[in-house]
Amino acid sequence: MYETMDHSIVNAATGTLPLFKCVAYNGAPEALFVEAYARLQNLLLDHHIFIDGEAQDGPAFVCFLSGGSEQEAVKYLRHGTLNLLVAGAGNNAWAAAAEVKAYAAQHGFQAQLIAMYDNDFPLQLKEWLQVKKAFDNLVGQKIGLIGQVSDWLVASSPEAALLRHRFGLELMELGFDELSDYLGHEPDSQFTEIFKSLGNQQKELASVASFLKLTTTSNKLNALTLQCFRMVREKAVTACLPVALMNYNGIPAGCEGDLVSISGMMLLRELTGLIPWMANVVRVEHDRILLAHCTAPLQYSSDYQIVTHYETDLSHALQADLSFEEVTVFRMDVTLTKAFLARGFVTERPKLKHACRTQILVKLDETDCTLLRNQPLGNHHLVLPGNWLQLIRKAMLSKGFSLLT
Repeated sequence: MYETMDHSIVNAATGTLPLFKCVAYNGAPEALFVEAYARLQNLLLDHHIFIDGEAQDGPAFVCFLSGGSEQEAVKYLRHGTLNLLVAGAGNNAWAAAAEVKAYAAQHGFQAQLIAMYDNDFPLQLKEWLQVKKAFDNLVGQKIGLIGQVSDWLVASSPEAALLRHRFGLELMELGFDELSDYLGHEPDSQFTEIFKSLGNQQKELASVASFLKLTTTSNKLNALTLQCFRMVREKAVTACLPVALMNYNGIPAGCEGDLVSISGMMLLRELTGLIPWMANVVRVEHDRILLAHCTAPLQYSSDYQIVTHYETDLSHALQADLSFEEVTVFRMDVTLTKAFLARGFVTERPKLKHACRTQILVKLDETDCTLLRNQPLGNHHLVLPGNWLQLIRKAMLSKGFSLLT
């Protein structure tokens, strides 16, 4: 078998081409491999399909050149990652790939078969590589749960073992009593620069911002969620603005100890590079929904006001005018096997008194609203700017999720 894997490493100013492996029947001529590698490398370059070189562990995908390649191909299947199988229609390549895909299913390997003869093959390959990279990157990442899951979140608290099994995430439970006093830190200078004129709570909220940053760095967390209402009850301070700052700095941070939402935020960040907004579903009409929360990632706020926290009328919260137009709305269930996914358009940014402070009215398909009425997976939903439907759908289906329909 002709070995040319090293030929698929091409450094470019914008990145590194994915490692890939071509397989064919035993005794296939060298020219078959040379031509295939050159053709695939040119396709990857033309469509700017690059990945982080240091993240590669074995081939990113296996390309079938002919039948009779099955035994060679199964050597490259690996557990704990998404195995991408690429094949065209000639030389019985697709037939061989279909056989290996069936073998993968029988032996517990995750695998996806991608057709080179489809017109959108470069886009499909690029997106499947994004999905593979996202799930690979999640493995070993740490979620910090500060305090406990809020007692009203009865459908949002998956067990640590399930988070590890489904996404490779590690949960670190951090009791408030184990941590430093959240009001005993030096005020965070970035927070003070961004949020001015908070009156007698300026120093306290800047201390909370320092507390979140220190907890993240000292425990090597990749994301955190906290029992924020405990802080309001104990010290009459909210975490709304510090959480907004964490998200602004690229660290997924969520409210109320919601583990479903924070794991979803981490997944979406890895898939899209964006941190979603975590919001309450306030009402569902026949073709639109009202979403609201007292915090939001600052990067999506074209303008904002600082007001009191909705439920308690204490401390400070964010009333932001979100710059969203087209959005993707996403939610997983507590078993991490089902998901809601919809595309919508923002029609209004109200400032209703009876809901959390940052609000958007989103127009959805009537079928999506019916699902939210009849089969809700929980309260908090994640909102991304733009249309990410196809990419997220791929990610969910590759993990065996069923999408609500």
